[in-house]
Amino acid sequence: MKNRQQIFIFNTLLTLAVLALYTYHKWDAWFAPQDVISSDVDLPDLTAITVKQDNFDQDGNKEYELRAESMLQYLATDRNLMIRPDITLFQETVATWQTSSAEAVSDNEGEELHLTGNVVIKQINFAEKGLKEAPTLETETLLLKPKESFATTDDRVIIRQSGIYIEATGLEADLNTNRITLREKVTSIYEPDKS
Repeated sequence: MKNRQQIFIFNTLLTLAVLALYTYHKWDAWFAPQDVISSDVDLPDLTAITVKQDNFDQDGNKEYELRAESMLQYLATDRNLMIRPDITLFQETVATWQTSSAEAVSDNEGEELHLTGNVVIKQINFAEKGLKEAPTLETETLLLKPKESFATTDDRVIIRQSGIYIEATGLEADLNTNRITLREKVTSIYEPDKS
């Protein structure tokens, strides 16, 4: 009976020693101060509401005007997230094209804007070009280079103008020269009564 008690006490002490050793090694990990902000969370460095930004070329001429409902700027990753951006392109002080979308992502320099969600491009100076109605381009995503007045997408594009409906996959648009190149699967409908 005495041997059983000794074995029981020995096993209990051995178990407690192992548990104490384990606790000693894990203590710092268990009770280390937790960071309130985890590295997985990407918080903006700047939040702006009702954004209006004018961009000028070297000669002082307005290249484009950017408006957005809000903008989040992330300096570490060199990107901006804009909600409901509206970009107006200019050519020699004349507004030529207006682009809007649900949101856009750009680098901090604004060289390229990646627009997503209900992207619409409208020609503003259509009356000067002898057109009755503004040509409108619609797509889901668009890469816009506002300083170059260049736009491109690989997605489905719809172009509407009085009496004309064009659908295609992929587009390149030089908005300075109003030259639009449709890449593939082009379908067009012309209704002379509406033009």
